Amino acid sequence: MLTADLVRGYVRNGELKVTKWRGDAKERAAEIAGRYLTIAEAAAGNANRGELLASLGTVDVPARDRKLADGLKKLILDRCDFDAGGATPPVELRAEVFTMAAQARRDGAFDREQVLARVAARREIDPDAIEGLLYSDLKQAHRLSAFASTSAELLVRDYDLGQIQAVLLKAERVTFRVSCNAAARYRDLFRKLKFHRLLFTIEREADGYRIEVDGPFSMLRSTTKYGLQLALVWPYIRACDRYSVDATVRWGKDKKRAHFEHAGKGVAIPIEEAVPSEVAAVLTKIGERKSGWTGEISDAILSLPGVGVCVPDLVFSRGEQRAYLEVLGFWSRAAVWKRVELMEAGLDVPIVFAVSSRLRVSEAVLGDDVPGALYVYKGVMSAKAIEERLDLVAGPADAVQKKSSAKTASKKKTASKKKTASKKKTASKKKTASKKKTASKKKATKKDTPR
Repeated sequence: MLTADLVRGYVRNGELKVTKWRGDAKERAAEIAGRYLTIAEAAAGNANRGELLASLGTVDVPARDRKLADGLKKLILDRCDFDAGGATPPVELRAEVFTMAAQARRDGAFDREQVLARVAARREIDPDAIEGLLYSDLKQAHRLSAFASTSAELLVRDYDLGQIQAVLLKAERVTFRVSCNAAARYRDLFRKLKFHRLLFTIEREADGYRIEVDGPFSMLRSTTKYGLQLALVWPYIRACDRYSVDATVRWGKDKKRAHFEHAGKGVAIPIEEAVPSEVAAVLTKIGERKSGWTGEISDAILSLPGVGVCVPDLVFSRGEQRAYLEVLGFWSRAAVWKRVELMEAGLDVPIVFAVSSRLRVSEAVLGDDVPGALYVYKGVMSAKAIEERLDLVAGPADAVQKKSSAKTASKKKTASKKKTASKKKTASKKKTASKKKTASKKKATKKDTPR
């Protein structure tokens, strides 16, 4: 991922503009990328970080393309796997070599190669590798063990992606507008927003959804971590068929506010099912219990026009009952009040909202007159407590059994009525047929009798 200092952009009249490709700029970028890829592929398994950087530095880059080249170089390093050394800690190895070398000097028999060979034999290390292991804990000495190669064109595409991600790292507030032809793409995006624990609200629009997201510079703490989470969502925004971003960012060394806009058409990526670890833990725990509730990852998007949208994490079923769970975590009290507003406005769906006690919200804020409940938890969510609230919003198990029994009795009663009616109808038909037969016989007898 790129950092803000590697973005090819400028601020003019309060607007942050990312420099577009002009003329043969993109072809020059692909050429530089190709040369960097060739060097990295050859260095894999044969060089350390310092040697790789030195080799990349030999590529002749025009002054106008230096920031571009630095960005591509950063993406090359992101694709590298560096090994910090073998099983022997470098600090211990250096201490042993220096101690043995000092003793050899005092004895007047110092021989560098012989000292290294003796330490290598004692440690059962390849003598040719020991010198490289002495300082393998230093960043520049890390060995390049593997390189995930790609094409020059894809590396340039990653550079385009990385520039917008770097802008989002500096955002105060972001508005995404997305439109997808497939509902599954929406669900995948909303799951990723929740998976990365972002503060967001969603509203339905005529041709898609508007997503308001708090940026890292709106937070009082954890700005770096939160900014990274926001940047990681960008590929899923860009996977929508049509998208736009409107953001307020803090840009430059003085962190002045600037406005940023960007729009485009989708670059498809695979759809994945993913939930945060604490949500997956709840799913596992309830699955191990014998309450009758079974859960799965929810694919529902619950919407109340004019009020908002709710995206549950899990859906639970027990017989004909269904109820949802949304984990709101600990980021924002505003998100909790938005859900309360949604339920009070008429969202008629059984749902439990799990909220961290850090947000200082009472479970009593949702009344008994709505089919929703708040579960305020401290530390780790309890499967038992969630089941109790599922019973509260969907009805207890015995109510289901009574309902089922009543339904069965009703079916039996209906069947009995149908059977009785059928018997009556059959008897009536037989009686009618008998009368007709008798009347026919009388008529025939009367006709045959002589006058």
